[in-house]
Amino acid sequence: MIRQILAAAVLLSFTVACQAAEAPLKIQTTLPWLESVARFIVGATAEIKSVSWWTEAGSLRSPRRIARDVPTIALDPRDAASFGFKDGGVHLLYENLPVPDENRSKIPFDPSILPFLSQRMLIVLSRLSPDNYSFFQRRLAEFQSRLESTLEVGRSLIGGVRILDLTGATSPWIRAATGGAVRPPDDLWKAWSVGDRTGELVTAIEEANRRAWWILTDAWTPATIRSRVQTAARSIAISPPPRDYAFFSYLHDIYLEIWAASTAQ
Repeated sequence: MIRQILAAAVLLSFTVACQAAEAPLKIQTTLPWLESVARFIVGATAEIKSVSWWTEAGSLRSPRRIARDVPTIALDPRDAASFGFKDGGVHLLYENLPVPDENRSKIPFDPSILPFLSQRMLIVLSRLSPDNYSFFQRRLAEFQSRLESTLEVGRSLIGGVRILDLTGATSPWIRAATGGAVRPPDDLWKAWSVGDRTGELVTAIEEANRRAWWILTDAWTPATIRSRVQTAARSIAISPPPRDYAFFSYLHDIYLEIWAASTAQ
C-alpha cells in the first residue's frame, strides 16, 4: 500500500513537472498589430497578448494597470514610454525609429516596412525563447510569403478600381495593390485634417463622384474629412481590426471589401 502511494506521488510530481515544462511562454506587446505579427511567428510555442487594442474610432485603449512582470515587446523607446515602460523594462524592436507621429499609424499597413519589422521581431522572440529559433525562422519565411501572396490577391481584386484615397492609416496597403488610387498632396491633407481649405476637399469629392471613383476613408481618417465624405455616392469606410484579429485575414478583407463594393454597382 505504501509503495502504491509513493508510486502515485512520484507519478503526480512527474506529471506536474511535465505540464510546467510544456506551459507556453507568456509575452505581451504594447501594440495590437505587434501582437499579431508576434503571434504568427511563435505559433503555439508562446502566448502573445497586447496591452492595448483599437477602438472603433482607431484610437488605442489600454487597461489602467499593465503587468510589469511579463516580458514585453515594444516598437521603440517612444512607444515603450507611452505605456509607462522605463529603460531596461521592455524588449525593443528598434532603438531609434525615425518615423514622425503622423506616419506611425501607417506602419502596420506598409508592405515595404513589414518584412524588416518581422525580422526584428524574430530577433527579439529568439532572445526570449532561444530553443525555438529554427521554428521561428520557418514561421518568419511563411509570414513574408503570406504577405506577398496577400498583396497578389489584392492586385487581382482591386488593381483596376479607381479610388480617391482619403484613408488615414491603410493608404500604403491600398496603394500597394493598385495604381488607380489618387491621394492629395501632404500639405493639402494636413490642411483638410484641421478643417482648412475645405472648399478644395468638396471639389475633390465632387470630381470623384463625377468620374465614378470610389472614395476611401478609414477609422484613422480625421473627422473633418469623414464628415464631408458621408454624402458621397460611392464611399467605403474601412473599420479597424477587432481584438485578437488574424493579421492576414484583416489585410485580405480590406481588399475584399473594396472589390465587393466596386462590383456591386
